[in-house]
Amino acid sequence: MKLRKWILTSVLCGMLIGCNNPYSSGDRVLVVKFPYDNGFTHPDRYQVVVFKYPGRWQGGVLEGGPMENNTPKNYIKRLLGLPGELLAIFFGRIYRWTQPGNAPPPFDDLKDGKVDAKDLWHKDYMHINDETSRKWFEDGQFEILRKSPRTMLAMRRIVYDNDYQAKDLKGKGDRWSLDPKSGWKSDSRTGFIHEGKPDGEVDWLHYQHLVRRDDDVLRVERKLITDSMAYNNINDRTSSPHWVGDLMIECNVEVVEAKGEFRFELSKGIYRYQARWDLASGQCSLKSIATNGEEKDLGSQATSVKTPGNYLLRFANIDARLTVWVDRALPFGDGKEYDPPEVRGKNDVDLEQKLEKLKKARSGVDIDEKVLVREILKSRRGPQSNDLKPASIGSKGAHMKITHVRLWRDTYYTASANTADYNGAPASWTDPKDWELFREQRFSTMYVQPGHYLCLGDNSQASADSRDWGLVPERLMLGRALVVYFPLDRIGPIR
Repeated sequence: MKLRKWILTSVLCGMLIGCNNPYSSGDRVLVVKFPYDNGFTHPDRYQVVVFKYPGRWQGGVLEGGPMENNTPKNYIKRLLGLPGELLAIFFGRIYRWTQPGNAPPPFDDLKDGKVDAKDLWHKDYMHINDETSRKWFEDGQFEILRKSPRTMLAMRRIVYDNDYQAKDLKGKGDRWSLDPKSGWKSDSRTGFIHEGKPDGEVDWLHYQHLVRRDDDVLRVERKLITDSMAYNNINDRTSSPHWVGDLMIECNVEVVEAKGEFRFELSKGIYRYQARWDLASGQCSLKSIATNGEEKDLGSQATSVKTPGNYLLRFANIDARLTVWVDRALPFGDGKEYDPPEVRGKNDVDLEQKLEKLKKARSGVDIDEKVLVREILKSRRGPQSNDLKPASIGSKGAHMKITHVRLWRDTYYTASANTADYNGAPASWTDPKDWELFREQRFSTMYVQPGHYLCLGDNSQASADSRDWGLVPERLMLGRALVVYFPLDRIGPIR
């Protein structure tokens, strides 16, 4: 035991040597190399990897590279694209082209012998926004890449933790609003209680993304949730934010009596999504509700929430999939998938029906069918007025207490760094009349050459990564980032 302590102490001291730089100079990260060097395992999607910087081509001249002033120049990013994949970025999500049958690769830059294999990492060979690739995306030949529940938890970012309430909102408004007519009451400084009402109505506790106005300390306004972060400010210039609709809500639920119904609701665009627990049977049902009130059943599973007690419940609408956690259990597995309305699906019945209606309504007028399709898709994209209440907690005759209420968002990837994916900036993030431009968001397609990887930064708005300088050759991949070991207050695993 003494020998083990001595070894661990020696290793820790050895790792901390050289950590005498300023506290703000950056994290010290432990990187494991052997999994990528043994030839049996390879880098995988969503891993945080460390690699040598390949450089950047500007005007036919290579700038920078793996070494700078005789010092290795290493980058740390998240790996998102695997060799040979044709990808697209749209509305913060990553899509992949589904190759039909035994079709050849979309690009083969080595076939004519004019390209050196060592140059395939150059941005020119990513075929960004190639005309054919863009057509395939618009025709619905790409599929969304969905994260596993574990990856969702690793990549989520906090929107609001009710245990740590915003001090600048005190006396001006609460993000979790209590309707005086509702059965919800404040149980403590950060919790809520519902004693159950026999009238059968659903009482809602709504989240509002309240932010204090910069020009008036006495006013707050409801805004959309965006990907804006404090460290997105570079060179005294604020990057353009984007609306984020992929959310996750969680709280601790103390069921006092096993009766009634408990609900989570997450809004996104033209739909609201609900997870409903029948507290008498433990059955959990998933629903989608359209703007016209039409309700669709997405599945049902038995859970353990059927007796008095404490439960950690979590509900996510991420990557066009509804995922439910009950403590550590996943009653729906990875979740219930649905077709993202922002893009054309392979069997898009809704689009086909609307297309036929438009054709009949405009019979005799020479209109390109592609124009009609874009018009329909545009109507399904972007935030709606219900996104000003993006998350809600409901009780229907349920006697319960809830604490540790947290709202998270997914990591949002932009088509390019330092540039908004739409033209211009909205006049207001608070008024739905100013949100039309969100439906015109640009997308970007890019090809990952064989033997190379697409690596992006999670701080997508202001990240220098593969969108900017090109791919990462396998030969420059160093290893997987495992833990932060310094500064001491940030020690922890990297997921």
